[in-house]
Amino acid sequence: MEVKLKNQQYVVPQYPTIFSALGLLVVALSGLLPAGTVSAQSKDALVCNVADFKMLALATNDEQAREKSVSDWLAKFGKVCAADQITYIRGNLAPWLGTANTIKINQSIETLLAEKKTAQKNYEADTSELEKNKNNMPVNKPQAETVSTKR
Repeated sequence: MEVKLKNQQYVVPQYPTIFSALGLLVVALSGLLPAGTVSAQSKDALVCNVADFKMLALATNDEQAREKSVSDWLAKFGKVCAADQITYIRGNLAPWLGTANTIKINQSIETLLAEKKTAQKNYEADTSELEKNKNNMPVNKPQAETVSTKR
C-alpha cells in the first residue's frame, strides 16, 4: 500500500494475515489471565478423588510409606468424600494397599463412614421434622378435562 504525504510517496508494508491473527490471539489470551488465576484458586479446594487415592496407594512401593501417605490422604480428603466413595475405597483396600492395609487405616475408614451415616441420619431427621411441622392444607388441583373431537 502506498501513501502520499507532502508530495512524497511512502510504502507502508503490509503484514500477512497470520500476524494480525496472532495479534488477536495475544489480545484474547491477555483477557483470560485473571480467569486463569481464579481457576488456580479453585484447584486449592478439597475434592475427594478416589482415583488419586488409588494411584497414591499403587504407586508407593514401601509399605510404611504407603500407609503414611494413604493415612495423610484420608485425613485431608476423607471429610469431603461422599459415603459411597468411602465405601468404594473400603472395598478396595486389600488390593490397593496390600500389606499396608492396617488397623489404623481401617479405623480411619470406618470412622469416616460412621460420620457420614450420622450426618445423613441427622439430615433426614431435620427434614422429616420440617415436613411434620408444615401446616399446609392439601391442595386440590383442578383436574383438566379432556375433550375429544371427531374429525
